[in-house]
Amino acid sequence: MQTLRQIPNLLGKPQAHLAGEPIVALDNISARYNGRFALQDVSFDLIAGEQVAVVGPNGAGKSTLFKVIAGVLPSSGGAVTVAGSGPGEHICIAYVPQRSQVDWTFPVDVADVVMMGRIGRLGLFRRPKRSDWEYVHQSLDVVGMSAFAERQIGELSGGQQQRVFIARALAQEAELMLMDEPLTGLDVRSQEDIFVVLDELRTRGVTVMIATHDLNLAAERFDRVMLLNGRLLGFGKPEDVFTPERLISAYGGHIRMLETGDGTMIVNDTCCDH
Repeated sequence: MQTLRQIPNLLGKPQAHLAGEPIVALDNISARYNGRFALQDVSFDLIAGEQVAVVGPNGAGKSTLFKVIAGVLPSSGGAVTVAGSGPGEHICIAYVPQRSQVDWTFPVDVADVVMMGRIGRLGLFRRPKRSDWEYVHQSLDVVGMSAFAERQIGELSGGQQQRVFIARALAQEAELMLMDEPLTGLDVRSQEDIFVVLDELRTRGVTVMIATHDLNLAAERFDRVMLLNGRLLGFGKPEDVFTPERLISAYGGHIRMLETGDGTMIVNDTCCDH
């Protein structure tokens, strides 16, 4: 169980971005989790400012992928770079874990959670300045959470908590945001609220990767989709990636494709995956 803490470098020394380099580049990345390979030989580049949905069954390595990119988990082979440098050297990466992995009883209010996004800029032992608090309140205003600034984080709904984490990324001045299943358990209205904020991130040029189990939503709302199951099975436009062959390779018998008046609907069931 994770507390509400800052993931990136805390020294306040932002790593310079190298001109012309992809915002994220993986070259034959492999990684182990709980003693087994969760990822093997994964390679891809991300375009700065795009929004990518990462899909695959339970245990496919989606969370492991995000942790490797964020520098939280070391790879066991290959290379990962963020704007040309190793991921652990950046403070521009905002990593939002699954809600089930966060300790929501941690005694901190919403404004303090968002201020955690400034720590990498401030340095670990420096006190926030007035300008830092202005960043915090501006970030909360962008996600529509200013009225909740003094509320304890655990008192919020799931959708509100996700918006607070996005505000933390804005306060961090993040250029790469990794969100692990942020839409899980949210009602349709709360999901739409998140997409409104994602539209704002797009205008700011923030690159976003979101893990999700909803293949139809991934196809409808994101620039590109990544199909993962230990290995990279496809990465590109949804119509090119979500082919019957690739989906069966990823999900086996837990996938159904239904023809409707509006096109093809993908129904996946991951409850029985290995």
